[in-house]
Amino acid sequence: MSTTVLTGSGQQARPIDRRLGPLWSVLAWEIRRLSASRLFWSQAIGLLGFLLLLTWVLRVPGEEIFIHRGPGLQTGVMSAFVAGASPDGLLRILPTILLVLVLLLPFVCADGVTRDVTRRTHELVATTSVPTWAYVWGRYLAVLATSLGLALLLLLALIAMGEILHLAIANYPAPVIGGTLLLWVGMVVPATVLVGGVGFALSTLAPRFSVLVKVVILVGWIVGALVIPISMGWRMNPPSWYVDWDPTSGITARGLLAAYRVNPGPSITSDASLQQLMLSVENKIPTTTGWLGPHLLLILPALALVLMASLGYRRCRDVLS
Repeated sequence: MSTTVLTGSGQQARPIDRRLGPLWSVLAWEIRRLSASRLFWSQAIGLLGFLLLLTWVLRVPGEEIFIHRGPGLQTGVMSAFVAGASPDGLLRILPTILLVLVLLLPFVCADGVTRDVTRRTHELVATTSVPTWAYVWGRYLAVLATSLGLALLLLLALIAMGEILHLAIANYPAPVIGGTLLLWVGMVVPATVLVGGVGFALSTLAPRFSVLVKVVILVGWIVGALVIPISMGWRMNPPSWYVDWDPTSGITARGLLAAYRVNPGPSITSDASLQQLMLSVENKIPTTTGWLGPHLLLILPALALVLMASLGYRRCRDVLS
């Protein structure tokens, strides 16, 4: 026996096999809908291209300048660059690149359920035999898979551009795959799940305020990722609790960068020797002490909000009244 589920505008209704279960049936339909959308694939390719361009622009995120006194108390200046593909460089540029992803996530995730409201098809959805919990969670899993796919594009851009720069620029270090994966898992994945879950849940519970939810999330993230870190300054040591729990990773990166500070000794007397010292320091794998666990725990509030949305969503209410 099969059940026919409502399709989007212009799509042919397809029977759902009960053996898949209602949750996986909703998820499978959403995946088919997205995979058939040319606009979705065009946007994904455009995002990958933009991330590659952004990584190229930020390939040398900073230059360290040191003043030393040589023989006879003569003052000299030495400089060395920090490669953007190194763990040190990623800590400097990743909060900015992550901001680009977060700017897209509310528009990808928030309308998972409210799309039916905007298309005026929510009354028909209410007549289907799919349970409400399966309808909400199936839509959420679909937008979660989509958002994690965008996060994978970010990881691909970081590694690919690092390899390209290593081949194209002399003395540019190869990307440290282990360090890149660690920062991606600890910073990008929790942020993706958190922003997507919060936007999806709040928009599902209050579909009339979906636009406001998106704006609040975006403004809050910009303040946390850029405004507060810039106002605090690079050299100021943030509180340890803020470093560990900052979801935007703007302050987390500031705290972790303390381990990459270089104090050249008397043996470092030239730009070449300083660059070699910087290379040995900037490629160190970031420590996981303190911040990694709390960042991964940030996933739980998002899942809790989605659970509340699945329990509180009423399919038969007049959501436009």
